[in-house]
Amino acid sequence: MTVDWEAFTDNTVESAEVRLLGMVDTASVLALQKLMVHEVRQQNRVCAAVLICEHPLSITIGENASLLDLPADQRELESRCLKTYRVSRSGGTFFHQPGQLSIYVVVSLDECGFDENELRRRLQDAIIETCKDSQVVAHRRDDDPNGVWGRHGLICEIGIGVDKGVTSFGAFLNVGGRIDEAKQFGRGLKGDRLSSLNAERVRPSIMPQVRSTLIQALCEQIGYPEYHVHTGHPFLARSRHKVKIQDDD
Repeated sequence: MTVDWEAFTDNTVESAEVRLLGMVDTASVLALQKLMVHEVRQQNRVCAAVLICEHPLSITIGENASLLDLPADQRELESRCLKTYRVSRSGGTFFHQPGQLSIYVVVSLDECGFDENELRRRLQDAIIETCKDSQVVAHRRDDDPNGVWGRHGLICEIGIGVDKGVTSFGAFLNVGGRIDEAKQFGRGLKGDRLSSLNAERVRPSIMPQVRSTLIQALCEQIGYPEYHVHTGHPFLARSRHKVKIQDDD
């Protein structure tokens, strides 16, 4: 009898943890992302994490944002109850709304074996593959490393943060949503044409199908073809519980 001693080692197959969070406010996901960055950096439980969600109306302001990204009158933002968040990622000002998939990717670049620029290209490839599955022709542009474009305009914006070799943020794919709203901020305000999967298809997309294709394409691109999909996260449940208690007081 031959014993396969390799089977008794501590080596385990690395896999990504994918979390489908549904509709979650931006502040809560930013806090959860910070926790996942710590987990991946420690490499004690999570090898890679992907958070996928939709946000209520909100704005994130990246490191490459300018004064031209927002309306001159700040009272307009307040009147529309639009919360803004300054975040540590590349890219400018992103407008978030229901119908847009926010994809946060937390990986160790050393573990993946590539740098930030390569990660950006791989995110673009995953988005392009997702669009293709929905019968939408999408492409990258040589003059724009932070976007994915369809025939009618910008479909997805890429924004990446890197802290001590671990990434955060990722891609923001317009599946549906109101393009006229998005045009009032960021790239739209500067005159770029904006689009979405629905606008390119001229019919609604099936969100679960888009998410499924996206997860598979993304995990393969970042080097984790094996992944586990979970719904929600205990951290978010605890956060909601704490807020509820404070409101009752």
